[in-house]
Amino acid sequence: MDKNIQKETFHLEFTIKKLKKKLEDKQKELENVTLQLNQALSDNEKLNRKIRKYEKPKDEYDYSWSWISKIVFIVAQAKKPLRSAEIIPILRVREPDLNLKASKEKFLSAFLNVAMRHQRLIPYKLKGVRGNYYCLPEWINEEGELPPDMKKQIY
Repeated sequence: MDKNIQKETFHLEFTIKKLKKKLEDKQKELENVTLQLNQALSDNEKLNRKIRKYEKPKDEYDYSWSWISKIVFIVAQAKKPLRSAEIIPILRVREPDLNLKASKEKFLSAFLNVAMRHQRLIPYKLKGVRGNYYCLPEWINEEGELPPDMKKQIY
């Protein structure tokens, strides 16, 4: 009987050691998962801060505006006449939907034409440059010319 008790004791001690080892492994795994979770939460918070800046930029850009208003706003923010090739990269950063368009130039061109028709933007042709520079109406004088300081900004 004493031998059976020794065997049983040995078996129980061995089982306890195995369980302790399993517990240690699980605790290490839990610590790793906790570290990963904390890192993910930290990354999530950083991304949320970036999204808040994106959704409410300091410059009062409003994502609910029409495309025409967005284009006019970008030209106004630049404080100089812009070509469509200069407007597109700025809009691509702010408007992810623009990246889905097959031809960004054609998409933007339609809105630029409407903006010109309603005189929200005035086209300015610079000789030797293909296409137009788009200006705000207040930048153009009575003769339909840009003031010299504005012309300097587009060279």
